[in-house]
Amino acid sequence: MLIRECARLSLAAPFRQNGMAEHVVHRVLTGRLLMNVREWPGAGPPVVFLHSFTGNSLLALRLGNTLAGHRRLLAPDLRGRGLTDAPFGDYGLPVHMHSVIACLDRLGVGRFIAAGHSFGGHISLYLAAAYPERVVGLLLFDGGVVAGPLAAQMLAAYYDNLHYRYPSVDAYVERFKASPLYQPWTDELDALVRSNLYQQPDGTYIRAVARYVVEAERRPENMAHWARIPDQYPLVRCPTLIVRAGKGIVGDFDQVIPDEQLAAVLAAIPGSRAVTVPEAGHTSLMTIPSAARDEAVLSFLEAIPKD
Repeated sequence: MLIRECARLSLAAPFRQNGMAEHVVHRVLTGRLLMNVREWPGAGPPVVFLHSFTGNSLLALRLGNTLAGHRRLLAPDLRGRGLTDAPFGDYGLPVHMHSVIACLDRLGVGRFIAAGHSFGGHISLYLAAAYPERVVGLLLFDGGVVAGPLAAQMLAAYYDNLHYRYPSVDAYVERFKASPLYQPWTDELDALVRSNLYQQPDGTYIRAVARYVVEAERRPENMAHWARIPDQYPLVRCPTLIVRAGKGIVGDFDQVIPDEQLAAVLAAIPGSRAVTVPEAGHTSLMTIPSAARDEAVLSFLEAIPKD
């Protein structure tokens, strides 16, 4: 029991990334899974931010800066990502959902605002549908929606041809820096991209998210949960804000949430609303400066009671 309690309560030294809001890092033991969780202080039911498919909790850096002084923010590394354990075995949306709930239980969190980007948005939607008594708000960043046909094709092609080994960190980073969809290049994005690699004994670099994790997530039985995303909408009982990028995966033509999909979600979730950030791509939605995004998020959260 002592080992479990130490794992739950231990904090790293205060963490600050390039002038961003200071936060701390927890190591939380949830059953047999040791999870890495970043926490920014604040009041009220916390925002629990879940990152994208091959991302990690550093994707929350700019959100942490936006919420500083307004709301507590928790951002875990999902199973198989970042500094959280990457066990062989089960993955998929329901597995992540239960891991997140177990983590929050260990941290003593009851009610919370489920937030997520892309894949993390899908998990957040499932959380809102399954735990309406605990989820008091739903904040979806280009996620929680079945992707438009072109975006779905682009994402499938990307993961079908994923490279896992690189000669240097710079060779990896330059692939992203060269893309117009990642502009402007920010300190937050640089930290996120560089964290996706670790060095091998031979001096080369390999992706932090293992091949077996990606393959497990993409098994047909796990992808079937993605197809059931629309079935979750009528089960959502909390205020919902969708923040979507005006651009897509590789260009202006493959927006992840096109107008047709957005209209369907807004019609299915009572009281939901949306804001579009025209200059953002799918990933840069979380990393670029955007007054429109930040104002919409803060206004949405302000309406959710802190007691």
